[in-house]
Amino acid sequence: MQSSQRLLVVEDDVTVARALSRTFARRGFSVVIARSCAAARALAQRFDFAVLDLDLPDGNGVDLARDLIARASAPTIVFFTGSHDAALLARARRLGGVVMKSAGTAELLALLSHESGTGEAPQSRTSPRAKARGFRAPSGTAISAGAAHAPARKSRAR
Repeated sequence: MQSSQRLLVVEDDVTVARALSRTFARRGFSVVIARSCAAARALAQRFDFAVLDLDLPDGNGVDLARDLIARASAPTIVFFTGSHDAALLARARRLGGVVMKSAGTAELLALLSHESGTGEAPQSRTSPRAKARGFRAPSGTAISAGAAHAPARKSRAR
């Protein structure tokens, strides 16, 4: 991957934001973290990708994504969320890939690696299309991007 791949992560949970930053930095991305919609909008730089949470303290990731796309600040959007709001998830899918946080970062890495053309991320059960923006989950689905293609997971007793 080229070192010029810039990634914006908008996540209000400090622990999740740090984990994503470390994970993406190890993959060669140059990562900038914003913890709110306002902080992301205040950034003047352009990014190759944006990973957005849907539920943010001062708005939602879908509205932020529309702003970033309109300003040409981030042409490729992926949502990494724990939201179960079906209407919000459907709106998000119209703008980019949606990966549920419960799926972990492997699916997210696979989608972004596919977009960057590196193919270096761990293998995922997803088969993202050529552009994340073009990815569509089955209608009414509020699950990870690859769940439609993934075999059922067995739950482990704890």
